[in-house]
Amino acid sequence: MWHVNLGLEYPFMWTIIVRTILRNRVIILSLLGLFTLFMGWNARKVSLSYEFAHLLPETDSTRIKYRLFREKFGEDGDIMLVGVDDPKLLELDNFNAWYDLAKTMDKIPGVDTVISIARIFNVVKNDSLHKLQLKPIITDNVKSQPELDSLLGVIRGLRFYENFLFVDTSDVTMMGVTLNKEILNTKSRLRFVKEVYDLVEEFSKETGIEAHYSGLPYIRTQTMAKVKTELELFIILAIIVLAVVLYLFFRSFKAVMVSLVVVAIAVIWVFGTIALMDYKITILTGLIPPLIIVIGIPNCVFLINKYQQEYKKHGNKIKALSTVVRKIGNATFLTNITTASGFATFILTSSSILIQFGVVASLNILGVFLISLLIIPIFFSLLPPPSSRHTKHLENKTLKEIIGRLLNSVIDYRPVIYISTIALVIACIIGVSMIKAKGRLVDDIPQNDPVMEDLKFFEDHFRGVMPFEIEIDTKKKNGIFAENARTLYKMKKLQKIFTKDSVMSQYFSRPLSIIDAISFVYQAHKDGKSKFYILPPPTELNKLKKYVDNAQDDRMNFSIFIDSTNQRTRFSIQMANLGTPQIQALIDSLKPKIHDVFDPADYNINITGMTVVFLKGTNFLIKNLFISLTIAIFLIALFIATMFRSGRMVIVSLIPNLIPLLFTAAIMGYFGIPIKPSTILIFSIAFGISVDDSIHFLAKYHQELKINNYEIGQSVVNALKETGISMIYTSIVLFFGFAIFTASGFGGTKALGILVSITLLVAMLTNLILLPSLLLTIERKVTLKAYKEPLIHIFEEEEDIELDELKIEEKPENKQVEEFINSSD
Repeated sequence: MWHVNLGLEYPFMWTIIVRTILRNRVIILSLLGLFTLFMGWNARKVSLSYEFAHLLPETDSTRIKYRLFREKFGEDGDIMLVGVDDPKLLELDNFNAWYDLAKTMDKIPGVDTVISIARIFNVVKNDSLHKLQLKPIITDNVKSQPELDSLLGVIRGLRFYENFLFVDTSDVTMMGVTLNKEILNTKSRLRFVKEVYDLVEEFSKETGIEAHYSGLPYIRTQTMAKVKTELELFIILAIIVLAVVLYLFFRSFKAVMVSLVVVAIAVIWVFGTIALMDYKITILTGLIPPLIIVIGIPNCVFLINKYQQEYKKHGNKIKALSTVVRKIGNATFLTNITTASGFATFILTSSSILIQFGVVASLNILGVFLISLLIIPIFFSLLPPPSSRHTKHLENKTLKEIIGRLLNSVIDYRPVIYISTIALVIACIIGVSMIKAKGRLVDDIPQNDPVMEDLKFFEDHFRGVMPFEIEIDTKKKNGIFAENARTLYKMKKLQKIFTKDSVMSQYFSRPLSIIDAISFVYQAHKDGKSKFYILPPPTELNKLKKYVDNAQDDRMNFSIFIDSTNQRTRFSIQMANLGTPQIQALIDSLKPKIHDVFDPADYNINITGMTVVFLKGTNFLIKNLFISLTIAIFLIALFIATMFRSGRMVIVSLIPNLIPLLFTAAIMGYFGIPIKPSTILIFSIAFGISVDDSIHFLAKYHQELKINNYEIGQSVVNALKETGISMIYTSIVLFFGFAIFTASGFGGTKALGILVSITLLVAMLTNLILLPSLLLTIERKVTLKAYKEPLIHIFEEEEDIELDELKIEEKPENKQVEEFINSSD
């Protein structure tokens, strides 16, 4: 039998691991298969998230106030809008088709109300019963054009609907479809939006009238549909692109197929993890499956490349696989730990959407490492050994020439390298100073996308669709109507600010409040004359009260504008899809104007709504993500310090990895790419991945120091020769892997793909050029004074078993596996 006698002393953990793997191949594959089936079974339950992304933690005061507001007044983003701008709509047949359309929509399950100029309500006074009634103006198809023109005259006289359902000076009109809150944040919303869309498209086809769609239910549904499409696209692109790159590296279909098996299992685990944790697919978690493919492939590259190197040395397949696990298993585990740490810092942000992203990503990065550690040795132990064609890439003359030139630069041109680095850092600092933080409620969608083009239609004619709310608390019951309705007249003053102020009227729609409801009722009380659409004096308010109190229609109780105690009321406003700096500037400008009208001693004012929550959430997220990046840098620095027991080595290793982040931030500044939730992810992700090269290089450098009796120059040269090609390989894989995200229709995802790819390429160059240069320049201080024996070993060739240390008794080839794994030291 094979008898192995190891003459080297080092921990046996990885020796035990590799023997366990090879001894129990069938059991491990069976367990792996069963667990993957279990994860796949659970993955069937994964669904898309249809809720508004909560960036703020549940304990945040802004989110609490918004939740309480919705409990009192209902949802503020539950209306799907359909707009048209065509005089043909006012022709008899087309108008009747518009009426029929609204009538059909009203029968769709989940629709609460449908309102349009063809389905509009008027308040009618009944003097005999002393009550007001809400009645539709049009109850059936209009019979003639003169009748329609007469009805349109009545409709345009109802100022309550002006600049809300129609624009008086144009042919622009809008239909609003209110969605039941029970299905607003569920999968049923897809069916609702599709039904409405199909009905309107059929109307457009029949009449030739173009329709525009908007409202948050529609926008969010379209966004999640794009997320679902892109999730499938990215998985396919990642597999195709990385399979091609792998084949170009290894010239082996077996190597490609084994790698794809590894990442395919990992993707199933990702979906299973999301389901088991009761998470849903969001715009962020939808990125994890392709990210895992991109991050998992370098593991395969390292393991397969080392396997082929070892096999080429001695032609012993089993010994080569054993060596791979003991050498690269440890190194790959450590680099995966650092990458997972970069993602895990998102857990510290207190934002549910980022916590979910961090948990799923970090767990599955470790998962894909485990899968590759098990699958690759087992599969290659069962497959034929690599041929000379498969190992030919190990003698790549071009790459060796590149490494040679890099060595010459490091040895002979260090002053040039430092001057260039300083110049680059200065240019980067200038670029960073130009970077801006800006996010939008509807963001990252191209301007030529139908969603954005339709949104522009509503902004041009109705000032936007983004919910903006002002809640007024009088601090006492019945305070709205107390003291001769003093609060109502103050509200009228505030309303004029929105309609008369040139800045406010440019970005905000006409405010809708109890003032409008009372004005509408007063107009009805005055026989429908439009000049009486005003807030009446207190004496007239008392006359109106008995009519309102006698109304039996729940829609006449003003509950959408005031709470049950008459203490709190609201201004409901729509606004344009502005960037967070503009929103903040408008709020800062608005607050003193509100306080001039409503004395803070008498009133509590709460500026809220989905737009405000998003503003606060974006600012919160940017702040916390910078904190998480700082924590990521600290954790990885601590890890390197633990690994090498050298503070100076930490500084040396971090500099080459911080410069790429600075370079990326500078690109964002120069090209006007803002800091926002979708782009801030770039830094933590890129740093966690790029530092892996430093760890591989420094680990090899340490081993070379011992071998070369602490001769610094030779150790740097040997380390760069050994690790340089692998660093180039993995950087190319990661570059093309992240480049697939440039195919996204979301600007943030596209920016992530471009910027992470660039960051990793720059990191490759700084680790290949700047890191060795720094080691050579400060070699004595770092190496001889500060460097100690590391706490964690990464084994490489010189710590491996050599063939001449083996005592071998010949046995048939087909028993090599069993004999090796049962051998003793």
